[in-house]
Amino acid sequence: MISWDGVFIGGKMHKFTIILFVISMTALMSGCATVGELKNQSMLRGFNVMQHENMGWTEPEARRSIKRMVRLGTNAAVLISFLEQDSFSSLKVRHSDAVTFEQLKSAIQYAHEFDLEIILKPQILVHNAWASAISHKRQRDWNLWFESYSKHIVEYAEFAARHKVQTFVIGTELSKASGHVDWPKLIRKVRAVFPGKITYAAHNVEGMQAFQYWQELDAVSLTLYPRLGKTGHYNEIQSYVQQEVSKLQRAAQSIDLPLWVLEIGMPSAYGASAKPWEWQSLKHARVDLKVQQDAIDVWLRALDQSWVDGVFIWAWYSDVASGGANDTDYTPQNKPTEKIIRRYWKF
Repeated sequence: MISWDGVFIGGKMHKFTIILFVISMTALMSGCATVGELKNQSMLRGFNVMQHENMGWTEPEARRSIKRMVRLGTNAAVLISFLEQDSFSSLKVRHSDAVTFEQLKSAIQYAHEFDLEIILKPQILVHNAWASAISHKRQRDWNLWFESYSKHIVEYAEFAARHKVQTFVIGTELSKASGHVDWPKLIRKVRAVFPGKITYAAHNVEGMQAFQYWQELDAVSLTLYPRLGKTGHYNEIQSYVQQEVSKLQRAAQSIDLPLWVLEIGMPSAYGASAKPWEWQSLKHARVDLKVQQDAIDVWLRALDQSWVDGVFIWAWYSDVASGGANDTDYTPQNKPTEKIIRRYWKF
């Protein structure tokens, strides 16, 4: 054991010198040149990771993108695959060729190589709509739709088990389906083939409160895209986020399970704070890198809580050249937001 009472210079002890000495020794002993700002260092942190149309996962160059993502301090990845249906009222769900099983297998191999915890999240693409719009007028139609949906989900769960994925998401943002279909039945089917953790990704705090089957799962998960004000100014975004996080904490208190915020995000587009979930009009928006940078800064700070077990940003692409200064998409790749993320997550 080593102990000392202080450092003396010219017969006097200088407190500032002591502080600098202790900080330097602490950094040296920890083996870290810099220390991230994240207080809850045990939380899962990463991105929703997607295949870009310019770079399939089976191409060796895609590994570079995962490597760059890991350098930001990530310890987990939500890998996105897709199902699709023709309209919000379609009864038939099918596998999308946007990401093949072979391509997804390569992405999983990269994630394993970098020791990332892997969450597989199949999502539904709906022509001219999105998953929360899926709806049916008759219970019979709900049943037929869910039977088709469940078949593909179980297939993905079997795939996840074969490739040693740690967590599987049985549904994402299916707000109108939450009260009309037999989720317990699907959960039993998935558990029969998948040995890892299972969760569901509700849409916003309201969707989390409406979902009735958390106790049959291993974690509470949600996507979080509330309005963050019209101006895009930092202080306004911060005020809205603080209100939303307080609401989330109250909602989570009654559910004794890990809490994962599976999606937060902000397009780097002018006016995006008013509707952070909006993506269809991004190509026509003016680039605003600062609104994304500020929003992610505020979210990462606000969600750095002992009761939050995971935070994931939307999105990171397989093409390492994605994003950039002229891009209005959600990705922080090659934008100032990367530095914000590294500041919190890199240790």
